[in-house]
Amino acid sequence: MSTITESDESEDAQQYDGSRVYRWLDDRLDLDDEFLGKAFPEDRYASFLLGEVTLFSFVFLVLTGTFLGLLYRPGAADTTYQGIVANYAGTSVPVAFASVMRITYDVPMGMFIRMVHHWGAYLFIAAMGLHMFRVFFSGAYRNPRELNWVVGSTLLFLGLIEGFMGYALPFDEYGSTATGIGFNLAGSIPVIGETLTKIVFGGLWPDNAGAILPRMFFYHTFLIPLVIGGLIAVHMFLLIRQKHTDQESGRDAEADVDASNEGLVTGVPLLPNQAAVMLIVFLSTFAVLSLLAGLFPVQRLPVWGPNDPFSTPAGVAPDWYFMWVFGLLKIIPDFVPLAEFVGGVLLPGVIGGVLVLWPFLDYESDAAHFTADPIKRPVQTAVGVASIVFVIVLSIAAMNGTVAEVTGIPTGEVTSYLLYLTILVPIVWGVITYLVLKRGVERRERNSDAAPTDDDSDTANTAVSDD
Repeated sequence: MSTITESDESEDAQQYDGSRVYRWLDDRLDLDDEFLGKAFPEDRYASFLLGEVTLFSFVFLVLTGTFLGLLYRPGAADTTYQGIVANYAGTSVPVAFASVMRITYDVPMGMFIRMVHHWGAYLFIAAMGLHMFRVFFSGAYRNPRELNWVVGSTLLFLGLIEGFMGYALPFDEYGSTATGIGFNLAGSIPVIGETLTKIVFGGLWPDNAGAILPRMFFYHTFLIPLVIGGLIAVHMFLLIRQKHTDQESGRDAEADVDASNEGLVTGVPLLPNQAAVMLIVFLSTFAVLSLLAGLFPVQRLPVWGPNDPFSTPAGVAPDWYFMWVFGLLKIIPDFVPLAEFVGGVLLPGVIGGVLVLWPFLDYESDAAHFTADPIKRPVQTAVGVASIVFVIVLSIAAMNGTVAEVTGIPTGEVTSYLLYLTILVPIVWGVITYLVLKRGVERRERNSDAAPTDDDSDTANTAVSDD
C-alpha cells in the first residue's frame, strides 16, 4: 500500500527523491513536483475511475476520428458507387454516402475503426453520465468544486452536440432524417430560430446539404473536439488544484491521518501506483471497444440507403442518449402552443439549466472536502433518483409506437398514458426514496442519542460497584 497524504499547501513530493528515474527526468525536464505528488483516490474506489474511462474514450474518438476524417468526403453531389456492396454497384449515390461506404467495406480495417469510433461515442457519453452520477450522489459538487461541476456539465452537453453533428455526415436516410429533426427544432425557436439555422447550418436541410455537410464536418472533426479537449484540460487543472474529495470513512490507517482532518487528502501517488492503474484502464477501455466493434458492428448504411428527398422513413429514432428528448416531443399535447419548441428546446433547456446550476441550488457556505453518504442526504438523493426515473420513462415514451404494438392499445391512448406516467412515476419514486431515507436517518439519530457515552458507562459501572 503506497498511501500518501497531500496538504492544501501542496507540499513537495519528497517521496520521489529516492527514485533514480524521477531524478533523471527531473534534472532534464524540471518536472512539476506538485503534480507528481498529487494524491489520487485509492484503487478500491472503482467508481473514481469513471473519469479516466471518459478521458480515454475521448482519446480513442480523436484517434479513430482522425483516420476517418482523412478518408471522408463531405459532399452531396451524386457519384457512381463502385465499391464491393452489390446492392449499390453502379448506382448513383451522394459523395458523402459513397465515401463512408468505401471506408466501411473497401478500406482495410475501415469497418473496425469506424465501429470503434461508433462505440467510443456511446462509451464516452455513458461514462461521463455515470461519472456525474457519482459526483452528484456523493455531493462532490459542493463548495468549493462548483466550477468543476459546471465544466463537467458543459462537457456532457458538448458530447451530445458532437454526437448530433456526426449524424449528418454519412448522408444516409437515417442520419439525414435525424439531422432534419434537429434542424426543425432549431428553427422552432421564436424570433431567433431562422437566424440560428442560418448560422449553424448555413441553409435549408437537406436541400442545401452540399454546403451544410462541409460545415458539419468542420464542427464534428475540429471545432467541437477542440473545445472538448480544452474543457477537459480545465477540468483536470481544477481537479489538481482543488484535489479530489476524500472519503472520511475509508481513510487508511497507514496514512496516519486524523479521519476528520480536511487539510490533508489521502490516496496513492501518480508514480508508480496511479500510472499503473491508468494504464490498465486505458487497455481495458480499448479492449472493450475492440470487442464491441468486432462482435457488434452497426450496419445502418446498407439498410437505410442514401438520403432520399422524396421519402420520409418510418421508425427512425435517435440514439439512446437523445431518446428522452424524443420522448418529450412525443408526449407534448398538440394543443400546447409552440409544442415542438416546448418539447424539443424549452423543457430540455430548463432541465439542462437546472443540471448546471445544481451546486448553487444546493449551496453550502462551508467547504466540503469529504464525500457525502447518499443515504444521509434524503432530499438530494430523492432528486437524483427521480431524475433518473424521469429520463427512463421519457425514453420509453419515445418508443410509443412499439409500446402500442406490444400492448395492443391505440398509439394515441398509449401516448396519453405515457404523459401521465412521465409526470407521476418520477414523483412517486422521489417521494418513496425521500421517506425511506428520512426514516432511516431519524432511526440512526435516535439510536445514537440512546447509546450510552463513555462517561455514562463509567457512572453506571460505579453505581453497580457501590451497590
